[in-house]
Amino acid sequence: MQLLALCRRVATVGVVWRILIFFGVLAALWAPLALVVYSVGHRLAQSSVVSTIALIGLYGCFLANAWFWGHWVHGCQRPFLSYGLVWGRRFWLDALVALGCGAALVGLLFGIEVLFGWATWHPRPLMGIALEGLAVGLGIGIAEELLFRGWLLAELRHSLPRRSAIIWSGVIFAIAHFIKPFAEILRTSPQFLGLLLLGMILASGRYIRRVHGLNRPWTSLGLPIGFHAGLVWGYYIVDVADLVVPSGSVPEWVTGIHGNPLSGALGVTILGALLGFVGLKLRSE
Repeated sequence: MQLLALCRRVATVGVVWRILIFFGVLAALWAPLALVVYSVGHRLAQSSVVSTIALIGLYGCFLANAWFWGHWVHGCQRPFLSYGLVWGRRFWLDALVALGCGAALVGLLFGIEVLFGWATWHPRPLMGIALEGLAVGLGIGIAEELLFRGWLLAELRHSLPRRSAIIWSGVIFAIAHFIKPFAEILRTSPQFLGLLLLGMILASGRYIRRVHGLNRPWTSLGLPIGFHAGLVWGYYIVDVADLVVPSGSVPEWVTGIHGNPLSGALGVTILGALLGFVGLKLRSE
């Protein structure tokens, strides 16, 4: 009873404090596991394996904490349903369509570069790389979307209107990608605007309805997971296989600083146009 009363009390504090408390609990859960894993890894000299195990353990702790948080703090009987994991035919269809759209958007971006002579095309055998990229894309898409557009967006919606929650989830998503050494933050800082736009697009995707006539908003993670995975999949193929190489005919800031489309004017322009489209679609609903 005391635990339940404490959890309900947490639900009444401000959203910033709730987010900080959530990650504080997550750190407390993961710290003992990380200590054991890294200690064993140091003795066995298996740093890469240890890092993978520690990361999997961290995400396992996040899943457990997210379920506990939704159930005990907010009183949800099915917490992951409230986070957007609405399993069913429509969820999978949304994810599949969005997967193709994300990969096609990457193809459009690099296709424009090749068409205008800003980059050159170098075909390679792609089957193995494509399968690897699909696995990486799905892993990143599911993990990041459940965190940022699942738990975090639901948490923000407990205190903020939909538009504000979408904007702030995008801001937090972008900032989270800069938790790294200061020198690396400076090197990758041009990506911030692109990450912000992408975060807001993905958050908006959670509320887009493809089938009209519903008497309640559709809040599935199908579209965000699929679109995010498709973007990662498409970029993985192009990057790992070196399919498209900048020609140097335009400044780096046009195609992407350090080769990242999120830090280039072309990529930001495409994402800005897409955000405008999904914003109009949400408004029309």
